[in-house]
Amino acid sequence: MVHRWRCRHCEFTVWAASRSKIVDAVQSHLLDHHRDQLSKEDFRIHWTCPYCDRVGQNHEQSVGVQRFQEHLFEHVEPLLEPGVHIADSVNGTGNILVRSPLHSAGANNARVHFLAPGDIVLLVTTNPAETITLLDEEIGEWPALTTILTTKEDPLADISGIDVMNIPLEVVQLDRRLGLSDLGETISRVLQEQETTNGKITVEFDILSEIIEKFDVQTVFKFLHVLTNRIKSADALSHFYVDPSRRSMSTINVLDQLFDLSITAHEHTFVADNTGVNE
Repeated sequence: MVHRWRCRHCEFTVWAASRSKIVDAVQSHLLDHHRDQLSKEDFRIHWTCPYCDRVGQNHEQSVGVQRFQEHLFEHVEPLLEPGVHIADSVNGTGNILVRSPLHSAGANNARVHFLAPGDIVLLVTTNPAETITLLDEEIGEWPALTTILTTKEDPLADISGIDVMNIPLEVVQLDRRLGLSDLGETISRVLQEQETTNGKITVEFDILSEIIEKFDVQTVFKFLHVLTNRIKSADALSHFYVDPSRRSMSTINVLDQLFDLSITAHEHTFVADNTGVNE
């Protein structure tokens, strides 16, 4: 569970496990909104609060700006919500696009956040050992069942220090020549096997960037349209990963339309909007 803060001036939303990290992010965002309330005259930095009649001044610019940010936060602190999950924003079911390099602290932060509450986990990945190791280190108790779909040969060979025989784990090895339609059908079959159970299904889709490289945008769009609808019909929660540094923003923005929520994952925060946030 994390803290959440939603701006009342724009669509900016930020989540963070640490209260200090979310306070830093909120203060930075508020400063962006109210930077016009800062001025420099008579060798001092001056600020005027847009919410009340408070004013301040300081010779040190950094100190003056920090005090302004802290004062702004006092006005919006009641909007800070503890004990939430990002999935609460989509009523626990749906599809979330995670913008982050695949092998990064931000992506791993998102993986743990989305997979931890799952009773049944489906991983579509080319690097299953990395995810299994991450979950073993970060999640206290394994889901009731974890199913891995991967094209990697001998997918469990790179795992060390973990007794996979004691993990409720199924591995489905896919043909590298498999087309998008066949991949979608395989995912759908796995969902059909699990959606009659009482547990919450969580899907991690790590190969979106590779699919975008291999197929044209229109083909990928059609595939994702069918797949995301299928996931939603199974009352599941999915998180798809795309690296914004390797894809054009126009492509990502087109695909963005298919998702219920799009976030940027940083090491300590998750942000929903196009402006980003300071760490």
